[in-house]
Amino acid sequence: MDLSYLNARIRAWNGELIDKAQYDELISATDMKGLTTRLKETIYARDIEIAAARYKNGADILEGGLRGNLASIFKRVWIYAPVSAWTILQAVFSIWEVYNVKAIVRARDKGISPDESISILIPAGEMDEAALKELNQQKDIKDILNLLSTWGSPYARPLRGVIQQYMRERHLMVLELALDRFVPEHCLSSAGGHDINKKIVRRFIQERIDSINLSTLLKLSGEGLYPANMNSYFLEGGNRIDRDDFLKLAKGKDRKELLQGLIDGVKDRHWRKIISAIDPDEAFFLEEQLEELTRQNMCKLAVIEPLSIALAICFIYKKIREIKNLRLIIRAKVFDMPAIEVKRFII
Repeated sequence: MDLSYLNARIRAWNGELIDKAQYDELISATDMKGLTTRLKETIYARDIEIAAARYKNGADILEGGLRGNLASIFKRVWIYAPVSAWTILQAVFSIWEVYNVKAIVRARDKGISPDESISILIPAGEMDEAALKELNQQKDIKDILNLLSTWGSPYARPLRGVIQQYMRERHLMVLELALDRFVPEHCLSSAGGHDINKKIVRRFIQERIDSINLSTLLKLSGEGLYPANMNSYFLEGGNRIDRDDFLKLAKGKDRKELLQGLIDGVKDRHWRKIISAIDPDEAFFLEEQLEELTRQNMCKLAVIEPLSIALAICFIYKKIREIKNLRLIIRAKVFDMPAIEVKRFII
């Protein structure tokens, strides 16, 4: 599998990412107009101009520009990758595809309007901006499932298997767990063999499995739940949390106890360091910090294996992190968030 041309393009794209000095300038912009002016000095200029022809509101224009840029650059990743790499690239992009499905399902479950939920979606893989917009417009979860089925999307199958249970219980975790369980199995099936790129993708997926198990524990702790079928909530295949520890940690009374249990039991000193620095009242930071650690691990691997798929995974993480940071800055301008608070959330 020759990734030399793709990796050469990615090295060029890395040079276009927003750096700390640029973030500081964007955060210091006094209003939306100033933020727009400064963003037009970056690679987002063309996409912002295109979005300006579709939207009227300043925040909507910038959001549209970010989505358009992300969709465009991920499309180019596909174009410049050899056909032999498409299967493993799809395994990587599926992480964000399922993020989009979960975000839309969660929005409909919570009664959040399509206009509000569109701003958190990540155009990636087969879910480009147009597909996401159509999926996000569905009025309820059954309609979402029907559209996914019409598309022949692999994500329809796990949702179809639990939709009746969800309709009876109205518990969102039923849907989320079905998707979380499906994705690693779906991805690992395409990453078998001894090729270095497939080994890297397997390592990446294993880290995701550990993150999903930790995320499940946080959700259960936040809702004070310990389902009778707790055993089925655990995903096999990770390296940091085994089944026994998962079941034990799930019995914790609150998030403080859960976090202490993770510090004592997680089999990774880098994870323990991050967990020990988290305030129990701000546990939502933990998933973002662990995602950042996965990015760092993939970027280190890209240095060790410079001709491998690790470089693409590293870049994809960097680009999505940049979009999340820019979205945060846009919202900060809308809600007059102090600059010091914005910098606290920037990763």
